[in-house]
Amino acid sequence: MAEEKIFPSILNLNVGGYVYTTTLDTLTRDPNSMLGAMFSGRQCIAKDTRGNYFIDRDGALFRHILNFLRTSELCLPQSFDEFDQLSAEADFYQVGDLIEALQIFREDRRKNMQLSEGQGTIIVSVDRYRNQLMLSGREDFVKEVFQGYIKPSELVLTLLPARGYVRDYRVPWRAGGAELTKADAFDLLYGHGFVLEGCNGGGNDGAICKWSLCRVLLERLL
Repeated sequence: MAEEKIFPSILNLNVGGYVYTTTLDTLTRDPNSMLGAMFSGRQCIAKDTRGNYFIDRDGALFRHILNFLRTSELCLPQSFDEFDQLSAEADFYQVGDLIEALQIFREDRRKNMQLSEGQGTIIVSVDRYRNQLMLSGREDFVKEVFQGYIKPSELVLTLLPARGYVRDYRVPWRAGGAELTKADAFDLLYGHGFVLEGCNGGGNDGAICKWSLCRVLLERLL
């Protein structure tokens, strides 16, 4: 049986080379966890050469363990992709509420996020005969990029009615004029994360040239 110890109210932890400062109350918030056992004297814990309590685990991921103990909330960045590793750490520390929160968070992200091919595409066409730019894409994307240029009266065609998403717009343009030019259109698209994926065009003055610009779409469905 481990010897009963008295711990300071504020202490330093060295977790895999990362040093954290926290309170005893935080570490013992879940009395059934490994940390609760360590810092209540029920389980032995080593110290490093500087006197910090030492745990030989992933130091970078420990911040998520510690933050959860502090707030009882799981707050992960949008780009977080180390669920397996963090789940392994949560299992090691036996923080039951965190284990459950990770399962819920991961399932919600899987349900609520969808990588959708093609829905992140806007096609820009130049109709030289009509002196117009034609923009084809999801209505919300087109309006997001070309806000201020699109008017309801310029909606001329609806495509893919089953989805209700994709629409064509025609926008007047004049090279060097005050209205939207090809260069303006590409600047706006690039500024919203679109990149050029392909283009085609004819060899006569009346031909329609098309450029397909895409961006990776990780879209919330709820």
